[in-house]
Amino acid sequence: MRILSLSAAVTIALTSQNPAVADSVTTRLNQLETQNRAQEATLQQQAAVIAEQQKTHMAESDHSDWYRHIEVFGLIEVEAGSFSPETGNSESDISLATVELGIKSKVNAWVEAGASLLYEQDQTDLEVDTGYITIANTDVTPLFLTAGQLYVPFGVFETNMISDPLTLEIGETRETTLQIGATQGDFSGSVYLFNGDTTIDGENQIDNWGANLGYAHTANDQAWTASVGYLNDLGETDTMQAFVGDRAERTGGWTASASATWGRFNLIGEYLAATDDFAAEHLSFKAQGACPTAWNLEAGFTFAIMGKKSIASVGYQGTSEALALELPEQRWLLGLAVEIFDKTSLKFEWARSTDYDTADGGSGDIDNRLLAQIAVEF
Repeated sequence: MRILSLSAAVTIALTSQNPAVADSVTTRLNQLETQNRAQEATLQQQAAVIAEQQKTHMAESDHSDWYRHIEVFGLIEVEAGSFSPETGNSESDISLATVELGIKSKVNAWVEAGASLLYEQDQTDLEVDTGYITIANTDVTPLFLTAGQLYVPFGVFETNMISDPLTLEIGETRETTLQIGATQGDFSGSVYLFNGDTTIDGENQIDNWGANLGYAHTANDQAWTASVGYLNDLGETDTMQAFVGDRAERTGGWTASASATWGRFNLIGEYLAATDDFAAEHLSFKAQGACPTAWNLEAGFTFAIMGKKSIASVGYQGTSEALALELPEQRWLLGLAVEIFDKTSLKFEWARSTDYDTADGGSGDIDNRLLAQIAVEF
């Protein structure tokens, strides 16, 4: 059955009664419908204008809130130390050991950029320490690309102590690098390329490279990490290049590290070694080419001192065939760190180092060092 509209029904009814009245009512109904359509069009236009204004406001808000994507961080370390060699005079000093200031930004869903400045009293003038661009989006792909000046992933150098481990003394490498890698679950890995600061047969090319593979897993109050790495020229590390200089051939290096945490206990282990002997004229040990190695072992226990989180540690480090690098043959360490305030720690360290024996060309001397440090992170 066909249903008439309200206006049509009214019109028919009125027409059957009074033609003049019917015409008047019909005209009014038509006028009302015309007005309703005009009002509806006006409302749609107003809604479109409001939507456009909201869109513009959001864009302006995103632009004006750029600072929300900026993260500024820093580290200041002040140290006081006393050094007591077996022969010679004792020394003591207070130093501004580290000032580090950095900034990074998550520019968009794909791009992160960052840079940092570093100053170390009597060691490093104020300089650009790192500067990088990373392209990555784990929601889309496990792959990432990083380009810039950074510390290449050769070695982890984890420690609870104030002093750097001997593995870092040999292996730390800062270069302007192109790195390509991937992360998948608990695993990660990458390969990287750079042009080193020394030359091989006088060539100045992008012919240095390295690779690493890592694993990290956490569960409740337990954590495990492990990594391995390779560098095609150990002579390009920050320490080694000052000793070996330009050469006719490369000598590779490899490293392996692991750490574990169970509740209050944690263990750290790392080993680093050259894959072959250096030429004797560049790095020697007992009148032959040296094949330097280094290791670090630490055990720590976390507890509370007057309600402050603290960790006590004991460590053993050593090297072999590293006399020419002016490193000790072995070192024992005891450390205590207390978080006295949020992001503020007070640390103490005692280290006892033994030089290589006289038969190896060393002095065999033993020295002791005490260090105290206050550090603030922000």
